[in-house]
Amino acid sequence: MPPEMMMPPEMMMPPEMMPPDEGMAGMGADDEPPTGNPDDMLNSLRQLCVDTINDYRASLSLPPLERATPEQETCSDDGAQSDGTTGNAHGSAGSCPGLGGQNTCPNWGVGGFSGNDSVEDALLGCLAAMWAEGEPPVPRDQCIQDYQGCFLPHGHFINMSDERYQRVSCGFYETSPGRWWMNQDFGF
Repeated sequence: MPPEMMMPPEMMMPPEMMPPDEGMAGMGADDEPPTGNPDDMLNSLRQLCVDTINDYRASLSLPPLERATPEQETCSDDGAQSDGTTGNAHGSAGSCPGLGGQNTCPNWGVGGFSGNDSVEDALLGCLAAMWAEGEPPVPRDQCIQDYQGCFLPHGHFINMSDERYQRVSCGFYETSPGRWWMNQDFGF
């Protein structure tokens, strides 16, 4: 997995260090879906993201994650826009109230030679690649401390399967036509 998709362990905050849950304003997606309302497209993408992560979690008998609040989702969109504009994966990690751990699908292509016919295909491909990292060969706490040797190759899986997380917020931003930055922010 490319290092730019990883969140450094120092960005993972325990619940007691999370900022208070306050709303954030603004919309980050620059959508022009083929048909329909852009909000409908984002809503469908968000639900697909949550459902897919929960399907993976169910394969390990883990409880499902709640879908985040609309305010948290807007914040995740803003984070995807900020990260996509700066090219700084995980630059927005920890910036959304009540959320901390972050996975990123940086600048995934849709159409052309990307291999993805739709944003949905890109999202599913990215989530599948992250899940495929699998369980680390050492205890999770030890893996997180070994950033280069263990966390980089297993960090996305760790975030997706962390028993402590209770919700996920999926943010989207179209960086340029056919290129999407997609963040998944996990919270307690």
